[in-house]
Amino acid sequence: MKNPQSPIRLPPPLGGNPQSSLTPLDYAYRLLAQRAYSEQELADKLTAKGFTAAAVTRTVARLKDQGYLDDTRLAADQAERLRARGFGPAGIRAKLAQKGLSSEMIEQTLESGGENQDLESARQLLASRFAPDALKQPQICARAFRLLLRRGYSQEVGESLLGSMADDAWDIEKEHIDDG
Repeated sequence: MKNPQSPIRLPPPLGGNPQSSLTPLDYAYRLLAQRAYSEQELADKLTAKGFTAAAVTRTVARLKDQGYLDDTRLAADQAERLRARGFGPAGIRAKLAQKGLSSEMIEQTLESGGENQDLESARQLLASRFAPDALKQPQICARAFRLLLRRGYSQEVGESLLGSMADDAWDIEKEHIDDG
């Protein structure tokens, strides 16, 4: 007995796979409908799909002219999103580089953020993860310091937020490394 709520499955179209006849532009539109891509990421996706280099170049240029590809806007949006998730400058730099953005664009984006924004972002990250009184314990402070370093914040940011506790945390971290 069939389930009356099960979805009805239609047979595949007669022409075979409907994606096999996609143009590079159609395929790019489908990708961009899901999320934003950098020019390099999109070119890599199109090339991996089997489109020629000339077709990829034309498609990327056309999408750029139409305003669908904008690496500057993508870098700014991604940097803001990553800052909100608690990433520091080095972490943001690494994530943007993974997207195929140029190092000049990454540095330009990070310069617009500023040191005060990094401190505030790190402060929010610590507040979301640790109770203020817990940071008075050396082991918890060391854990918070390591979190900041893993997320791409500089040692100076960690020390300025955690104060003298950061010096103790750094000493504990050195002992931990030396013992390991």
